[in-house]
Parts: sequence; C-alpha cells; structure tokens
Amino acid sequence: ETIEKQIEELNSTVFCKIAKSKIDGVGVFAIRNIKRGQKLWCSPRPLLKFYNIPYARFNELLPEVRKLIVSYWGSVVNNADFLSPNDNAILTSFMNHGNYPNYDQDSDCAVKDICKGEEVTENYRLMPNYKVAFPFL
Repeated sequence: ETIEKQIEELNSTVFCKIAKSKIDGVGVFAIRNIKRGQKLWCSPRPLLKFYNIPYARFNELLPEVRKLIVSYWGSVVNNADFLSPNDNAILTSFMNHGNYPNYDQDSDCAVKDICKGEEVTENYRLMPNYKVAFPFL
C-alpha cells in the first residue's frame, strides 16, 4: 500500500483519543470536530494493520493525528512501523455513558455534532440486560 494511501486513511479515520474524564476515570474524546453521521472508528477492527510512513512525511498527517501517533509510538521518529491510534486500544471499552449520548455504538457513528475536546458518550441503556452490567443506572 502506498504511503499516500496510508496518510489519507489515517487522516480520514482517526477522530478520538483516550483521556481523563469528568464522568468517570477515563473516556473517549474528540481530537477534532466531528459531524453528525460521521463514522468514528471506535469499534474494533478485525485485523491490526501496521503503517510504514517515513517520519519525514508526517507533516502530511493532520496535526492532531500526528501528535497522537508520536505520543503512542515514539520510535516513529526513527521510521519504525506503527498502528493507527484507533488500534492502540478498543476505544469503545473506555466510552462512558451519557444520558444524552453523541455516539451510536451499533453504527459507530456520531448521532450529533461533536466538538473538538468533547467527550464521546454512548447510551448504556440500549444494551440488552444493561441493568446487570451497569446497576448504577
């Protein structure tokens, strides 16, 4: 796969990171503005894919994406291969409940516009038997 295609893929699929949450512990946060209906790529992908973009080409990545990759995979400055920030952890495992969620876990899409820095939340009550898993609701 070409370097150009890898850069385009990362720029078009990396929207979130894990960070400290005011709701509970850590959560999933938008690293840039996300439009309603946009796929967030928070659900796990079946196969891990390593990227081999030379560090000299990192200026072609969106600044937010570049920052995440370097923070997770410092060795990229020496041209090491790396995973997408989406694959460093299963982001949905860190997603908190919101009474007015902005993310739909079934479609992996934003259900409303999400601003950069805003926590991405899902509705735990949509899960069958949610009262067993989340008795605090």
